[in-house]
Amino acid sequence: MIGLALALVWTVPGIAALVSMGAAALAFAYLPRLAVPLICLAVILYGVAFVSRIRDEIDTARRDLATAKATVETQKLSIAALERTSAAAATRAKANAAARVRIGNAPASDDGPVAPVLGQTLQRFR
Repeated sequence: MIGLALALVWTVPGIAALVSMGAAALAFAYLPRLAVPLICLAVILYGVAFVSRIRDEIDTARRDLATAKATVETQKLSIAALERTSAAAATRAKANAAARVRIGNAPASDDGPVAPVLGQTLQRFR
């Protein structure tokens, strides 16, 4: 019901339908023979206004759907990129963990002269 009211106020056929209905009301008093055709015209214009409003809403819905589909595609690409980055980070973490274990399990005799800062860092890993 509100959609029809908006169609009557916001569209040219709707405004014409309102004018036609007003003219039909005046015709009842002054020209009764003209009242019925004016009412028919008003009803037709009401229909045109309502169909016009529905078409506008359908066009808006189609644009929204296209935007949503584009957003979904963008999000799929973003998710795929994040998954690739996460897999690469997991691979690096496994490699680093293996290296830490190897370094931590190495005997002290394998150590050579090392800078003090590096030596302290290596001690923390053990």
